[in-house]
Amino acid sequence: MGKIVNKIAVYLNRHLTGNVFDKDSILDAYSTDRSMLKVKPRFVALPETTSDIRKIVRFVSQLSEKKFDLPIAVRGSGLSKTGNDLTDGLVISMEKMNHTRELDAHDRLIHVQAGITLGKLNAVLAPHGLTLPVDADPRETIGSLIANSPRDKFSKHYGGIMNYVDRIEVVLANGDLIQTSRLNLPKLSLKKSEKNLEGDIYERLDQLIIDNADLIDAQEKNARLGFPGLCHVRRNHGRTFDLLPIFFGAEGSLGIITEVIMRVDVLPPRPHRLFAVFNTLKTATEFADKLEKLSPLSIELFDTRIFKNVDDYGKKPDLLTRKFDDGFLVFAAFNDKSRRSRRKVRQALRFLPKSAYVVTESIKNSLDFDDFATSLTSFLNDSAKGERPNLLHDFYVPRNNLENFIKDLAKLEKTSKQKLALFGSYATDIYSVRPEFDLKKIDDRRAALTLLRDFNELLKTHGGSLAGGSPEGCLKPIVIYPGFDPDQSQLISEVKKIFDKQNILAPGVKNNYDTRSAVRHLRTEPLSGIID
Repeated sequence: MGKIVNKIAVYLNRHLTGNVFDKDSILDAYSTDRSMLKVKPRFVALPETTSDIRKIVRFVSQLSEKKFDLPIAVRGSGLSKTGNDLTDGLVISMEKMNHTRELDAHDRLIHVQAGITLGKLNAVLAPHGLTLPVDADPRETIGSLIANSPRDKFSKHYGGIMNYVDRIEVVLANGDLIQTSRLNLPKLSLKKSEKNLEGDIYERLDQLIIDNADLIDAQEKNARLGFPGLCHVRRNHGRTFDLLPIFFGAEGSLGIITEVIMRVDVLPPRPHRLFAVFNTLKTATEFADKLEKLSPLSIELFDTRIFKNVDDYGKKPDLLTRKFDDGFLVFAAFNDKSRRSRRKVRQALRFLPKSAYVVTESIKNSLDFDDFATSLTSFLNDSAKGERPNLLHDFYVPRNNLENFIKDLAKLEKTSKQKLALFGSYATDIYSVRPEFDLKKIDDRRAALTLLRDFNELLKTHGGSLAGGSPEGCLKPIVIYPGFDPDQSQLISEVKKIFDKQNILAPGVKNNYDTRSAVRHLRTEPLSGIID
């Protein structure tokens, strides 16, 4: 096997502009992301062009035809919380494909390679008074934002990444290159007539959607399971067809996104912020409901135990000068024009009960508001037991069920012996909890999987979804899919086969998950660096 591996690396390097590595130290660096998994690849490829990616994928496809399996995972910046960028085969890292192709500031359009980060993109846009209004780690790549399609805290206000992508270029599982576009019926017929994989995809996918219209309509709108964009491929009562939506949340399992054309927005004013602390969830959510009528940029909800924990580590935010009992903190931001934002803040204050502790942003405390976010970072990284891993992250809870869910969550805390302090976006109903585990210990790893199962059952009881704010990845499926609707599972499998019949791309995600593999690849060492 060692000689074969070496021959593969030599062959690919001979034909690529970029590089392919099989050195252990490099492979180790690409064996983890922000999930609880560690999977060491056999190769790491750093392509520099779309042509490089096509050659790699075509080569792997040919190997598969000869019964040599070499699965491919696509990696942006290694920040995935789901493990979808890990594989024991070949990792294609997009870090070298990070260039801007063209910017049309007048029409607010930008053409970029998929490996460009959100931070670099916004740095290019800022001098032109433009931005991509997505709340994500600035190190995230645009390709990974599309592939994971997260519901960020601004998405209620701006619509999320899905609202800004116009077209993408994708390398298919056989190495062919396609560009998505909106097709009317005559153009769709022409595409279907093409004797290649692209034509086959259009033909078979269109028929699959027609045959399963009722099943697709019944998909859980608040779940990120399978291919949530499938219901948006056929539009305008079937008169328009566009492959683009199906790649949102596909986690690299249908194709590799190489270039993106996006619409962007005008850079908004600096937000005006406030937060209020309440003794009960009911008073906190009543306030948040009233805030929504003012069309805020974001509304976040925090269990105040998070800040008590931070205080224990000496990082109490300067804004939290008052001691308070267990309760909930509502944090809101408005980014209208300055005068209007200030007026909305004043209106918000009228909604508050007298017992609430509130702080509004001013010139004097503006920097303290900026520092407030570091409190959450401190909480996520200060752990007596080793780590707060991304196990129960980005889940969905229907607003009407939130109060009962939190009551039952308190019961789960007692049985699991874990502190499950909730935080997240009230505007989008997407939350996270971050229990502590020492992943070096077998008992803690077992306890983590038990908690994952019990938490999933709790969410189902209250109409929620474990994959609500981001797709399922490689770990969540082991508790989600065993009880999943078999017809929905079959639909997911059929879509995968249409795009990737050899199961080359991200084979461990969606309902192709492997429970034994996921458990075997649980990390036994904590991640290094800042965890968020």
